[in-house]
Amino acid sequence: MPGVKEYIETNGMQSFCDVPFGDADNLLFCQIFYMPFERVVSESFAAEPVPFPMACNDVFASRGYQHKKLGLMIPADGSHNIMRMAVQPRFAEMKLVGVKEALSAEPAVQFGAGTFLLPDGTMVIVYRGTDDTILGWKEDLDIFARKEIPSYQLALDYLEKAAAAFDRDIILCGHSKGGHLALYAALKTSDAIRSRIRTVYNNDGPGYYDYSLFHTPEYASILPRYRHLVPHSSFVGMMLSHDYDYTAVRSNVPLGPFQHDLKSWQIVNGTLQTRPDVDTLAKITDVALAGIVGKVTDAQAAVVDTVANKLIEATGQVTLTGLVQHIGSAAGGAVKAWKAVEPQTRKVFVSAFSGAGKILVNTVKNIKAEAQPAAAKAADMIKTKIFA
Repeated sequence: MPGVKEYIETNGMQSFCDVPFGDADNLLFCQIFYMPFERVVSESFAAEPVPFPMACNDVFASRGYQHKKLGLMIPADGSHNIMRMAVQPRFAEMKLVGVKEALSAEPAVQFGAGTFLLPDGTMVIVYRGTDDTILGWKEDLDIFARKEIPSYQLALDYLEKAAAAFDRDIILCGHSKGGHLALYAALKTSDAIRSRIRTVYNNDGPGYYDYSLFHTPEYASILPRYRHLVPHSSFVGMMLSHDYDYTAVRSNVPLGPFQHDLKSWQIVNGTLQTRPDVDTLAKITDVALAGIVGKVTDAQAAVVDTVANKLIEATGQVTLTGLVQHIGSAAGGAVKAWKAVEPQTRKVFVSAFSGAGKILVNTVKNIKAEAQPAAAKAADMIKTKIFA
């Protein structure tokens, strides 16, 4: 089925001045921004913006002119697509500036953002999702265990610096953790900057520590300009405390975790293909994860965070790819670290996940029952009474 690749080829002749930035552009920009543009574009907003074709050629050269995967879970599609975009007028007209990357170990930080200047006077800020680094995955764990992560402030600071540097309307985009950060920045910025935001795109980003962000005047203000997109069998987007103002997008792969890949989202004639709602599997994931996470206390979450960080560090790997390539030694290191954890701490860690199986089974039963047509429900009730 058609996706971002076909969109580049069929819509690449249309200038942003004629056809404004839309849903499909959002998917494309989020996908390609996993590419390491920070290697070839300055972090400074005072630097001369780089023509997009030049940035594409330079980053491709920095990778040895090879279309290589960006990581275990990030295919080479971004590499192919930037070179397709570089020769299409729609994308060749834009410039890239202020590409920032931040990585640190304690606390874990994996952050990336860049600003695309479009010829119609719009600026598009893209926040990068989780990359192949172990730090990125540790930070994802911190979203579950902590109310604040360092990338929140980085995302907000980036938006405010970009807004100060360029007097343009703003579009915010992000995939996965990037979408999570895009919405956070939009809600936490000043009213003056928020009024300049044309659209916020959150593409299958996980939820937050609690629901407080969604009960604010800022959320009510941004809601008419908020595009929360999730695949029809979403898994990541159903995690933690999230809003329900989402649009379900058709994916061409069957299972939720694999639908997280933007290349599977269907685009036909430049239009994102949607469904009335997510499917039963996504609803089961939503309710089950809410039940499992909801029973975890703050004390248990802190222990899970601490122990998981020790196990991850004990693998001795810095990337997910390296972890899989050296799975034997990595697993051995993690087992050794687990044995070194105090018995009481191990007990608390395990207790955080106790009952998860029962919650999942009950959720499946309840949601399947709710999905049954009324007639089928009535028939089941009659059978139960007759054969009880």
